[in-house]
Amino acid sequence: MNLTLKPYARLAAMGAFGVSAGALGLYLLIGFFSRPTASGGIDATHAALTWISLAVPIAAVIAAHLVYGWILLRYARE
Repeated sequence: MNLTLKPYARLAAMGAFGVSAGALGLYLLIGFFSRPTASGGIDATHAALTWISLAVPIAAVIAAHLVYGWILLRYARE
């Protein structure tokens, strides 16, 4: 059985890039809602702790999907 996946490689690469954009959007959304405000909410220390602790796994997800997307695009061009 010969399975050809080359026609779907570009679509999969665009999906990987979409996951990267979505993860960045999620990080920005969480950062927006966890910022300290004058009317209440969390303080600046806890906000910074939240941003830093979420930056590491989000950056890892983005980096992995970008590399995988580039690999898929290169495979689609061959």
